[in-house]
Amino acid sequence: MTSLVQNAMAGNTEAIESLLLQYQPSLTRFARKFCATPDDVEDAVQQTLWIIYRKINGLRTSKAFVSWIFQIVRNECYALLRHGQYGADHIEISKLDYLDYISSTDHDLYSTLAQDLIRAIEQLPIHQREVLILRDIEGLTTPETAETLNITVEAVKSRLHYARTSLRQSLQAWAF
Repeated sequence: MTSLVQNAMAGNTEAIESLLLQYQPSLTRFARKFCATPDDVEDAVQQTLWIIYRKINGLRTSKAFVSWIFQIVRNECYALLRHGQYGADHIEISKLDYLDYISSTDHDLYSTLAQDLIRAIEQLPIHQREVLILRDIEGLTTPETAETLNITVEAVKSRLHYARTSLRQSLQAWAF
């Protein structure tokens, strides 16, 4: 993966296109969590892909690629929110996105647990929700999350701690 990013940074068009194809689904999934409407998701992802295509040669190190692209899509979503009629409090989390991450069967127990988990995540303050999504759902590292959100590593750790504590308390009835 590092060599693909390095080739893209060097201007290899095939490498750039391969990266864009590889990361578009992840960027779309991520944008659904921060954009207000499906149209905004599509616009944010397309703008992000265009920015990556144009500016990847300016990236200083290939290690920063993943956090860089998620920061771009997040900023694009927020720009659409600022210029649209929605506020940050209206960011909705797609229930289907979270269901993808939960092992589900037809059993009612798992369905109810999934719904409770989604509801608990939706109730987190936005700054805690962002960190939780990036770390525990998207799988970014703590430094990547800090860079993506333009906050310190310590802030990521603190927000993640509070988010997980809140989830634990919200889901206390599920303790076995």
